Amino acid sequence: MTGIPDAVQAAVRAVSDFAWPFAVAMAAVGVVSMAFIQTVKDMLPVRRWFQEWWVTRWLRERARQAATTTGIAVDPEAARQDLIRLTTSGDPRALYDLAIEQLTAQMNAAVQIVLDYPREHRDLLYSLGAWASPDDLRLLLDPPAPARKARSELTEAERGQVTALVDARNRVAHLVQRSLDGLQIAAGYRWKYLLQIVSIGLSGLLVVFALFVFTNQPILTARRLGLYVVAAVLGGFLAPVARDLVAALQQLRK
Repeated sequence: MTGIPDAVQAAVRAVSDFAWPFAVAMAAVGVVSMAFIQTVKDMLPVRRWFQEWWVTRWLRERARQAATTTGIAVDPEAARQDLIRLTTSGDPRALYDLAIEQLTAQMNAAVQIVLDYPREHRDLLYSLGAWASPDDLRLLLDPPAPARKARSELTEAERGQVTALVDARNRVAHLVQRSLDGLQIAAGYRWKYLLQIVSIGLSGLLVVFALFVFTNQPILTARRLGLYVVAAVLGGFLAPVARDLVAALQQLRK
């Protein structure tokens, strides 16, 4: 029985002697991957390109859905240009370069103008309100005549028409807000997912490069391929951790 503790300690030492250098190497790979990706993001507007593509595709799909639901042709490009005019006075770079939370907040602010003046923003209304009831959208675009009267001048029937208009506006506004929340969640998730995939691929390339340059052994073997996969996955997962640590340090310094 006296040999069991010694055997356990020996096993722990053997594992630590192997795992610690490997963990340090993988951490270094993750830091290098993070630094490379961050440099590319700082030098090139890759996030802006991604968000422009994502929002354009989202509006195109919504316009297609609205056209199918209502039977009315909706121009997604007109909706996109209208959105840019309402959010950043026609500057697409200023809009798509925002963080996704700020981008959707600007879109949400533009929704208020669209709901107040729906006839002037028909394509954007249909695109943003693709999930809304066609009857509600038609009511916003063609409001009843009593809606232009003072509240004190309305009859009981006319008040019912105005109430129906207000209810339709509220329903459309809530659905648009929820769809923008979905846009924010989906775009943010996809962006982080793409960065993770790039981190994994880059980490694998760094390990292959290191073995190719600093060893004389063949690098394309079954054993080495398994090592590449493990190193790529670990380095790819450590890269976001390193990025978060750097961001936290920057916040503390500020």
